[in-house]
Amino acid sequence: MAIFDSLILGSSSPRREKFLLDLGVKIQKVKHYINEHDLISENYSFEENVKKISIAKNQYIYNTLDIKNKENYVLTADTLVWNSKFFFPKPKNLFDAKNMLRQLKNHSHFVTTAICLRKNENYEVSYETSKVVMKNFSDKYLTNYINSNDVLSKAGSYGIQDDKFNLVKSYSGCYNNVVGLPVCRLLKLFKKMNFRIYNEIVCEKHA
Repeated sequence: MAIFDSLILGSSSPRREKFLLDLGVKIQKVKHYINEHDLISENYSFEENVKKISIAKNQYIYNTLDIKNKENYVLTADTLVWNSKFFFPKPKNLFDAKNMLRQLKNHSHFVTTAICLRKNENYEVSYETSKVVMKNFSDKYLTNYINSNDVLSKAGSYGIQDDKFNLVKSYSGCYNNVVGLPVCRLLKLFKKMNFRIYNEIVCEKHA
């Protein structure tokens, strides 16, 4: 009988949970109490910031585990929306969300997700960046979007997977990365750290 590894997921994101379940990964969710806003620094690049946050989340969870659970793998991730001037993390409130989306509309931006996988004291971190172009939506459309979606849980205040009110005009790169977990990168980390899974899938690069 094949033996597969279990994973401690340090994220409350239902989207990341679904990706992992689709891979056949047995997970245990553990909440972290890291405030992403406090860790963002203008002294670091956009990619360095998101990597730093994913590592901090992982270290926090690892430090709170008991001896037995420390033998399990720990996965954390962080997604950051950004352009040439600003970061767009998770909004602090609905007013903040509306301001973010007004700045993003009718322009292109980037979405970077960093993932950190740990086994005991050893960890690896990787990241993926995709480009997104937003529609030139009206304020009424924006208000309807915010009122019908959980924008406070999403970097940049939007989800590319939202169907009813989709703010995205086009994208290039990994779609799963924009949703919140670059599965293509994760599979490489699994292989590098000898994490055994039941069902491997391919993350397609969409042009």
